[in-house]
Amino acid sequence: MNGFRVELPHPDNSATNSMGRVFIVGGRYITLRLFTSAPLPSTSEVSFATVSARRYSDCTDLRSTSIFPVQTTAVSGVHSATVRIRLPSDAAVYMFCVRTEPNLSWKHQGNSSWLQLAVFKPAVVSAVSPSLLPFWAHIFVIFVLIVVAAACTAVSVSVLALTRTELKLLRGVGSSDERCFAKAVSPLRKRGNRVLCGILFIGVVSCATVAILIEDMIQFTGVAVAISSSLILVFVVIVPILLCARMRLPFVTSTMCTANLVVVISFPFSYPVGRLLDWLLSDDLPAMCDRSHIQSLQRANQANLAVKEAEEELADQVGGTGASIVLGLSDKSVKDLMRTIDDVFMVEYSAVLDEKCLSLIATSGYTRIPVYEEDRTNIVALLHVRDLAYVSATDRTSLKTLCKFYNHPVNFVFEDTKLEVLLSEFKKGNTNIFDS
Repeated sequence: MNGFRVELPHPDNSATNSMGRVFIVGGRYITLRLFTSAPLPSTSEVSFATVSARRYSDCTDLRSTSIFPVQTTAVSGVHSATVRIRLPSDAAVYMFCVRTEPNLSWKHQGNSSWLQLAVFKPAVVSAVSPSLLPFWAHIFVIFVLIVVAAACTAVSVSVLALTRTELKLLRGVGSSDERCFAKAVSPLRKRGNRVLCGILFIGVVSCATVAILIEDMIQFTGVAVAISSSLILVFVVIVPILLCARMRLPFVTSTMCTANLVVVISFPFSYPVGRLLDWLLSDDLPAMCDRSHIQSLQRANQANLAVKEAEEELADQVGGTGASIVLGLSDKSVKDLMRTIDDVFMVEYSAVLDEKCLSLIATSGYTRIPVYEEDRTNIVALLHVRDLAYVSATDRTSLKTLCKFYNHPVNFVFEDTKLEVLLSEFKKGNTNIFDS
């Protein structure tokens, strides 16, 4: 052999140093072209040894690789042949051993550098690109995004919890805090679908970015998914819902700016999608009826019943109905309407709700019974008959315990209070009034 070159693959898997030694990657099939001083017969074979020896010396016992057959080719003016080899992947320097016939001995081709094949292991380059942000920047951005996503959840729970009809009901018959709540939420609630789209857009983008940043920070997908899912579940879903459930009214006022900011930021996305939802859902986002709605309806119903009861009682005392009642209210006072304290059915505050006491209350025919302590003029509580629905005579429950549990308010008025003023109190729902 006078020399060789790498034919296939070319040129990625081979290299040559300044001394002429060829470097290849082991464990792969490579085609070599051998250049000889005389034509090689078709029965020629090639093997390799890692031990140096004199040229044309016997290397039968020095071989360390498999045997590879030679394929002769006719090239004008040049004696050459090709051989397809596969050397081990361990790093080593190999030298050629050639024989022309199967029954002949192997001949070492010398240890010249241009007749050597050096196998090397390619350097493993990490496929993961280094993070562009430092560790502290990852933590800060993740914290900000979780706060933004949590605020979006809080806004959706607080602002979008009630429909516009329910907000009107709160503004009409709710408490002062509920009326303020309804007044603050109503402008945003009119754009409920757009607010919903904006909240979902900002929240989803924030959560997705958190997952990407965590994966970029720790460079392990499985752990990143577990950590991001846990953070989102706890701080974006559970905590905002719990806070809104316990402090909905004060929380709404603090999230109004956030809700408006969300609408502005997500306008390119939320406006067209919100308009589509307005068309599909008749311009209103459906919401489930909650406890505050039921309480508002109950208060409104109690107020209407109180007014009706007051009008009926005043009609019996004043005489007449309609306009005659209204005209008589300004002339008569409480002492003309109230019965004396001796005629009122009362229950002692320290009484025990046994079978006898419950039977006495049931036969009295009253739905609200004053409760006094020691003296009949010392009224300390009010018992509603409906409060006894879950009371059993066998339990011998104390009336004091029952009154403290329900804690119904008792309102007192002076005997010279005009019935017109008293009717106003009835309209407010304060129907349990006693003459002081």
